[in-house]
Amino acid sequence: MRAVLEALLGPVARLAVAGGVPFATLSDLLKRAMLGAAERAAGVPATDSRLSLMTGLQRRDIARLRATAPPAEAPPAPHLARLVGLWLGDPAYAGRPVARKGPAPSFDDLARRVRKDIHARAMLDQLVAAGTVAAEGGTVRLLEDSYRPGQGSADQLAYLAANGQDFLSAAIDNVLGEGARHFERAVHYNHLSAEAIAELATLFADRQAALLVEINAHAARLQRTRPGQGRFRAGGYFYDTEDS
Repeated sequence: MRAVLEALLGPVARLAVAGGVPFATLSDLLKRAMLGAAERAAGVPATDSRLSLMTGLQRRDIARLRATAPPAEAPPAPHLARLVGLWLGDPAYAGRPVARKGPAPSFDDLARRVRKDIHARAMLDQLVAAGTVAAEGGTVRLLEDSYRPGQGSADQLAYLAANGQDFLSAAIDNVLGEGARHFERAVHYNHLSAEAIAELATLFADRQAALLVEINAHAARLQRTRPGQGRFRAGGYFYDTEDS
């Protein structure tokens, strides 16, 4: 288990160093995470002493963490990503070019449906800057089937928090046998040329993007016809490196 945790914590440590997060802060976050996991595993209100036995944390740390508010939650999925998803998934839009202003179907209508506190023009400017849409005269059209936030931006960090948490939760649920088994598979090869990797990356990206567009449209229909309290996240990744 130690080797597994070391492998998983390596990328987290890399992000912390790049973000200037000191060890003391990261250590406190890990303590809080372990406390939360132990409280959930106990299933009933547990004493500080029992939680100390489960985690190895000192009781004074447990008392302090229980008495203080947890860190702010990760920001929700960016509104611009939801706007593009709605544009693709709603049959009234279906990814088609729309008028910039006016009643539905229009860009203004999409913007109002995802956020009423941010002006539609501000959202449009961000999407144009990201290369997601093009605004020509009074018409706006999609150039990409998803919103790709800028490198290191708050939106990208929000994606990292949400996607990374759900991916690890799915994988760890499978290992621990908690709940229904989640779909979690990968293909991996080594001893490939850079050109071969690029060819495979293009194939994967094209097929994955097409599937996600289809899932988005189907999920949007089901949200309208069979609403409920459940949520899901489906995605994919392609990672390559010189390491074999």
